[in-house]
Amino acid sequence: MVLKNIPSLRTITIGIGVKVGSINEKEGEYGISHLIEHTVFKGTKSFSSSEIKRKIEKFGGIINAFTSEEYTLFESKVPDFAARESFDVLFELVNSPLFPEKEIESEKKVVLEEIAMYEDDPAALSEENLLKSIWGDTEYGRPIAGKAESVRKITKDQIEAFFNNHYVAGNMIAVLIGNLSAIDLDYVEEKMASIKSSKLQNLKLDPHPLDPVIKIVEKSDLNQANGSIGIPSVPRGDKMSYALSVISTILGSGMSSILFDKLREKLGLVYSISSSNQSHSFCGEFTINFSTSLQNTGKALNEIKKVLNELPEEISKQLEYGKKKVKGRLLMSTESTLATMYMIVDDYFTIGKIREIDEISENIDAVKEEDVMKAFERYMKRKWTLSFVGPRGLSKFFNKCEFVVNHNGN
Repeated sequence: MVLKNIPSLRTITIGIGVKVGSINEKEGEYGISHLIEHTVFKGTKSFSSSEIKRKIEKFGGIINAFTSEEYTLFESKVPDFAARESFDVLFELVNSPLFPEKEIESEKKVVLEEIAMYEDDPAALSEENLLKSIWGDTEYGRPIAGKAESVRKITKDQIEAFFNNHYVAGNMIAVLIGNLSAIDLDYVEEKMASIKSSKLQNLKLDPHPLDPVIKIVEKSDLNQANGSIGIPSVPRGDKMSYALSVISTILGSGMSSILFDKLREKLGLVYSISSSNQSHSFCGEFTINFSTSLQNTGKALNEIKKVLNELPEEISKQLEYGKKKVKGRLLMSTESTLATMYMIVDDYFTIGKIREIDEISENIDAVKEEDVMKAFERYMKRKWTLSFVGPRGLSKFFNKCEFVVNHNGN
């Protein structure tokens, strides 16, 4: 249990995280973690589906949940006087859902609509296809929600078995942030200790990226091209992740970033463009996402390649600026109790420990020019994987196209 007491607040943010996500799924189960996250809201031992929401929202609070590759998080934020009721609801979701068969079939339809929504979203589809192109049909390449055909086949028996295997004490963490004097912490600890124990599955993965490819999807109802380009990077526990975070910030974070300034402000080639370094327990991806018109697709891609080839010189000039920006955004995020909770849970499940803000800041401060140059040489100076979703005619821009970053080339 992780507690952060902030007596000046009149709210409490509560999260219960479970170390299970899409990477824990086997063939025949794809999408089951996400489906369980949905279905627990359909009723528990003590609360009906409507009571689960009303018990939080009647106080003006919020209740939500999400599934990632590596964990599932159930969260709420309420006025401090409603903290106990809020915790009781979250506890029931992770400890005693009923999984009524009729409701499972009903919620499958909701998940199928969600999958269809993402498949109709060109930016989301482009990113999904990029990950599949990098990692293939493996734990990190498959969509978290699964595919429609796999979700339809999931049974009540599979759901209950998967839940019982993974929703156990050793896989859970409870986080409470806010005016903690308003809740009986002994009660919370006692309830969490009552969750059943079981032998934990010690998952060990060694993801191997595929050779870089170009994936193009054309749709007749689109006007813009959405591009996602990327490379495999490092797990969260690798020290090099700090250098890559600084590079990503300089390259594509915010309106002052190199990519935004050049491609949007100076050349007018894109509407949006950004970069990110996403690190997991066993691997990571460094990606650039952008949207542009059909006729500007080739030009935008060439300009991005030029920026990347010139990046070592730019990083040398902007290193201190980038480090200050990373630390500043990190500190500003601490004003949000939800963002703080996300960081705690993410750290706990990806690296097995919770970093303090000062520790992260010190690691960012410690990034030297030689570190970012090493990161560039080792991970970015290579052939990149490309994924695009756009209008008819998009493919013609990729005839004999090869996106290679080599620093000295074009």
